[in-house]
Amino acid sequence: MGLKEKSQQIGARLTELLGGEGEYRMALLDLSHLKAVMDLQQTIIEELSRNDMLQPFPEDFMRAHIGEKGQIIGVFYHDELIAFRNIYFPDPDDEEWNLGIDLECKGKNLERIANLQMVCVHPDHRGKSLALRMNNHVIKTLREVKTHRYLSATVSPYNYWNVRILLNCGFVIKKLKDKYSGKLRYIVLQDLFHPLIFSSEKMCTVNLLQFEEQKRLLAEGYAGTRIQRVFGFHAPHRKELSKGFELVFKLPER
Repeated sequence: MGLKEKSQQIGARLTELLGGEGEYRMALLDLSHLKAVMDLQQTIIEELSRNDMLQPFPEDFMRAHIGEKGQIIGVFYHDELIAFRNIYFPDPDDEEWNLGIDLECKGKNLERIANLQMVCVHPDHRGKSLALRMNNHVIKTLREVKTHRYLSATVSPYNYWNVRILLNCGFVIKKLKDKYSGKLRYIVLQDLFHPLIFSSEKMCTVNLLQFEEQKRLLAEGYAGTRIQRVFGFHAPHRKELSKGFELVFKLPER
C-alpha cells in the first residue's frame, strides 16, 4: 500500500471519529482550508517567545499534508479555524522528515513510522486540551487501521507546553539533537502496539535546560517519560519559564 493510499485510509477513519465536542468542532481539513491554516500558523509565529520554537511550513509543503502524504485535523469555534494538528507519512529514505533515520531504525521499520508534524492552537483557545484530544484521535486511528507501528514527533525543549502534552499521550523522549537548520529538538517516539516498560528503580530527574546531561542519559539508553514543575520556581520573564521545569528519565527494562 502506497503513502497516498495509507493516508486516504487513515483520513476515512478520522472522518468517522471526529465531530462536535461542546463548543469545539473537529473535522478533517481539505484544500479549501489551506489559507486559514497558513494564517493560523502565522499568528502562532508572531506570538512565540522564541523564534526557534516552531519550524514553519511553506504553503506547498503544508498542502502535501492534506490527503497526499498526510492529513490535517482542524478545530473550529463558531466556524473559525482555531487549531490544527498535522499528521505526515514520510518516505522511508527522507532524511529530513523520517525520524526513524535519526533514531537509527533499520529496514522495514522506516516504512512503519508516521509523524505528528505540527500543532497550532490559537492563544485565545489554549487550556481546552485541544492538542491532547487531537493527538488521541490520531493514536486511536493508527492503532485501529494498523498501517504504522510507530508514531514520532519533534518538539523544542523550550516548548514545555507541547512536551508535556506529548509525554501525557504516551510518547517518550528518545533523542535530543539539532534539526531543521540548527534548531534544538527532542525526538519523541511511541510504539503503538508494544509500549516500553520501565524499571521502577533506575530513574533520575534533570532540569529541562540541562541539555548535556540529558544527552548523556539518552546515550546510555534512558528515555524521558515525564515533565514536572520545579517546586518554588518563579520566572521573572516569559522567556525564562522553561527553567521552571524538569524531566524525569527512566531506563527501559531489557
